[in-house]
Amino acid sequence: MKDPDSIITKIIRFSTSRLKCLLFASLFSILWICLLTIKPVEAIRLKTSWGERVDLSEKIIRGQVTSVKSYWNPERTLIFTDVIVLVDEYLKGDGPREIVLEIPGGTVDDKTQWVSDTPQFSMGNSYVIFLESSGQVTGGPDGVYFLSGKEREEFLEWLRAYIAGDPKAPKEGPGFSPELQSK
Repeated sequence: MKDPDSIITKIIRFSTSRLKCLLFASLFSILWICLLTIKPVEAIRLKTSWGERVDLSEKIIRGQVTSVKSYWNPERTLIFTDVIVLVDEYLKGDGPREIVLEIPGGTVDDKTQWVSDTPQFSMGNSYVIFLESSGQVTGGPDGVYFLSGKEREEFLEWLRAYIAGDPKAPKEGPGFSPELQSK
């Protein structure tokens, strides 16, 4: 006759190993289901009209970029770029003659971090920049405009009229699409 303790021990071992397998299978199944249902996440930026961008902005400036310098954060995990703008005119709001915009991303030595939906600036170029109360650019790249020639003057004329409350200045903006900050 077999020892009853050994039979009970075998049953407990079998039950424990079966329970471990069942637990592992359950956790694996849950993880697999979670991975299958996760979708890539992207920043969502709502398309806004020119007038809506004006209304959302605390300040709107026209100025020239005098410095673009990238640097690491203290932990050396992220790169930021400071863009210094010499303000020629405050179209809305007021402030100092020179402002510094901190933009996520940039290049330090041979390392580049690019962040989607952030404006890009070039040294020496003039822009119209829409700013939120936080000092960030309103609408990411949609809040920075490089304008030249006749379009620049037409845009500035529309912008000044809209800010002044002129009913002839449509909320949709001028009848052309000035270039985004791509230059």
